[in-house]
Amino acid sequence: MKKLLIVILMVLPILSFAQTKPYLTAADAERITAAAEAKATAEGWNVVIAILDEGGNLLSLKRMDGVQIGSIDVAQAKAKSAVFFQETYKSL
Repeated sequence: MKKLLIVILMVLPILSFAQTKPYLTAADAERITAAAEAKATAEGWNVVIAILDEGGNLLSLKRMDGVQIGSIDVAQAKAKSAVFFQETYKSL
């Protein structure tokens, strides 16, 4: 019984972390994309906006008018690099 209690106490923090970890929803990605597009329009930039989750998976992609098609891959690669380097900096 004592061993079972110890195991439960050790696993409990892991379970609670998994349930409370924040994540981006589709609505969050849409709001971020809209804000980035508004800023780009205000500054006169034509850009590709790529929003990724913490695993580097694409949540939202917006290519503004007049942007080269090749910029889609570049934007996704830049966003993925940002995700991966952010994890590196968190561990320092």
